[in-house]
Amino acid sequence: MKVLSAALGPPGGERTVRTALKWSALVLLLLLGVFELLWGPGGLAGTSQAAQRPAGTSVEDLARRIGCTAEITADTADLRQGLCTSAGEEVWIATFPEPRAQQSWITEAEAYGGSYLVGEDWVVVLSDATADQLHGLLGGKVVNGADHTGAHQHPGGGG
Repeated sequence: MKVLSAALGPPGGERTVRTALKWSALVLLLLLGVFELLWGPGGLAGTSQAAQRPAGTSVEDLARRIGCTAEITADTADLRQGLCTSAGEEVWIATFPEPRAQQSWITEAEAYGGSYLVGEDWVVVLSDATADQLHGLLGGKVVNGADHTGAHQHPGGGG
């Protein structure tokens, strides 16, 4: 019987196959890791988040529509922001790669007060002097933050 089993397969054949499978799996995982590092989201060979945004929603495009030139102050995975001056007023502009990032920013900003012009994937901080002009140029929805003036109305009148 021993002669028959030796004749059917090479010595240590099962062990060799398992070793080959382990090395193949290791090489495959290594190749997948390299692929993800280079071409995955935010990968070294991929394009930046800002370059992936559709045309017409860039900080620079919004600034041109306002009539100013934006100086980029931040370019991250969650937002791209810039500042420019229009009619003597500083205008802060931000674009977002996804709605979740924009909503998170708005939620945090509302606590500080002020007014914000909110578009599909952008936000412009408004001042009293620029609110009507920018709303007319860009459209969007005006969102007001918390009131920090101290002028509160109490239900029921009187006082």
